[in-house]
Amino acid sequence: MQEQRSTERIRSFLRAQITYNNRMTTIDCIIKNYSASGARIALSDTLAVPTEFDVFIPAKQRGHHARLVWRDKDSIGVSFNNAAQGAENSAMSPEVAARVSELEAQNAELRRRVNELTKRLQDLGQDPTIAA
Repeated sequence: MQEQRSTERIRSFLRAQITYNNRMTTIDCIIKNYSASGARIALSDTLAVPTEFDVFIPAKQRGHHARLVWRDKDSIGVSFNNAAQGAENSAMSPEVAARVSELEAQNAELRRRVNELTKRLQDLGQDPTIAA
């Protein structure tokens, strides 16, 4: 299968929430990888998801309007309709907007790594809030 994405995806483990039906229906999920243009979202195979919905990522304090592109047993692929984000970034030059996106991806990866190391400390019986 040939790669059809226009931008590279960043691996992640971000909690997110899918909302639809005028925000009457919500589904908790995990963003497994993402880019400015889309994401792979892990969720139960028994959950029905409409063709279009909103995704909110609390760690990034960002929401996207998403369109379902594909589905397999335990995840879905979505593309983001970045109309709202595009208006926000339209005042920036393309170079600045690209750099902001790159830094946001790095920030998300660093947060994921900190969470991973915090969990490792907790598994070892150490309190991660105490500075060494």
